[in-house]
Amino acid sequence: MRNVSTKELNYINDLLSWELLAAKKCNQYAYQENNSGYEQIFFDASRVHQQNYINLLSYLNQLNAEQGGQAH
Repeated sequence: MRNVSTKELNYINDLLSWELLAAKKCNQYAYQENNSGYEQIFFDASRVHQQNYINLLSYLNQLNAEQGGQAH
């Protein structure tokens, strides 16, 4: 993989924050929903955001291992 700049890492960090917040909010909405159909939609959306978060974190860990922990 190529070197990733500090600016790019900051953007990925923002994405991680947004995905985590979206997952938490969807989960919260699911527990507040009375309609089981909508509840399932919110739980599904929460899982998608959780998976996005995990994928981004894995990507960062892979970059960190390949670059020796340094941003350029």
